Amino acid sequence: MSALDEIQAVVFKWKENSSLVKPTLLRRNNCYRLQLVELTDDNSYHTMLLDKCINWTEDQLKDWIDCKRMAWDMWDFKKRKDAEKFITLFHLSCPQ
Repeated sequence: MSALDEIQAVVFKWKENSSLVKPTLLRRNNCYRLQLVELTDDNSYHTMLLDKCINWTEDQLKDWIDCKRMAWDMWDFKKRKDAEKFITLFHLSCPQ
């Protein structure tokens, strides 16, 4: 299977999911706030998928020096570059 076929398979899998966790980035005073938001078709309350992604994110970010956890689903980064780097890592590695 080629790389393009693998990417297409992942995209089709994402389309089939009724929910998806999306990292969102907001500018807050002197930092960049990352919040994990679950997007669902039926606007229901969060599922175990969100819990799983938050636990994964917590494990990944515990050793990042310029990152601080602000709430259950929020982290603040000092630099936009670091926040964007983590969002890329999230999309490539977080099990969803």
